[in-house]
Amino acid sequence: MRYYCKYIDKAFKDRWELLTKRNLVSGFHQSFDWAKFKNEDGWGTYKIGVFDKNTDELVGGAVLFQFSFSNGTDFLYIPDGPVLNYSDDEILIEQWNVLRAAMQEIIDVSDKSKTTHFRVEPRIQEIPIFIDVAFKKAPLNLQPKFTQVIDLTLDEGSILAQMKQKGRYNVRLAEKKGVKVVDVPINEGSIKEFFILYDKTFSRKGLAKKDLRFFENLMNSCKSIAKLYFALNGEKRLATEFVIHYGDRATYLYGASLDEDRELMAPYLMHWEVMKEAKKLGMKEYDLWGIAPPSAEGHDWKGITEFKKKLGGKTVSLIGAYDCIIQKDIYESFLKKHES
Repeated sequence: MRYYCKYIDKAFKDRWELLTKRNLVSGFHQSFDWAKFKNEDGWGTYKIGVFDKNTDELVGGAVLFQFSFSNGTDFLYIPDGPVLNYSDDEILIEQWNVLRAAMQEIIDVSDKSKTTHFRVEPRIQEIPIFIDVAFKKAPLNLQPKFTQVIDLTLDEGSILAQMKQKGRYNVRLAEKKGVKVVDVPINEGSIKEFFILYDKTFSRKGLAKKDLRFFENLMNSCKSIAKLYFALNGEKRLATEFVIHYGDRATYLYGASLDEDRELMAPYLMHWEVMKEAKKLGMKEYDLWGIAPPSAEGHDWKGITEFKKKLGGKTVSLIGAYDCIIQKDIYESFLKKHES
């Protein structure tokens, strides 16, 4: 075996972030900042590095999340990962095997009889060999399986041109109407302003929503890799957007807009300005973060999907989540209670 595992801490942060940002199956869910947020949100976290025995170089690993239920059971989860070498099946299997052994140690220490499964959800479009061998498709994806991605390597004119005609028209209309887009420091005041718009939007649409504390934890934990935007008509906030910048990708994570003054088309201009800024910062793609499945009729995301597709880009279909079952009986109970 040419690899070994050990826990990594803040001393490895820069090396880990560089590794994850370069790995195409990974993303911000594998960042130290996201781990901090999930800790605040009630999850346990483990940062495991895979090292080359010959050079002691950090070559892979995973930020592993553990969620514990009130009945004493738990499961382990790796979003946007694990971060391994997916270009070579032999190396991939070797790296996965040592990481899998390290995960088993966590399960054994925390009481194997209570761990139902571990779940992985790499950002990839074809099932890698280690998943094909030992996993089954999870009934529920924890991240969007379908998403809309816009190529920011194009020049600005081409990015605008690839929008649907109605999207381009609405961008120009918002500009003509005097809508302005600003990014603001993430602090107590701006988070509350974001939440006011968010709460109104989700209440209006009758959608399940997060509370203020969730956004305080999220934005304060991730402020070093995130930006918060508002679209304004004078001093009035019409729309807002929280964006993660990580590696080559800008991700639209949360947003909201007022029902009033909709004729000003503020969200269209806001996305356009966010795209332009992300491009200037070196981002290669803008991920609109989740759309309805192509064949789904009456999906809850139907309206937001229509909006996002007006901004152009291509639909990306990811493999979704896969489970490796640890204890079949309590895994089945987990599914019945939480994911049926």
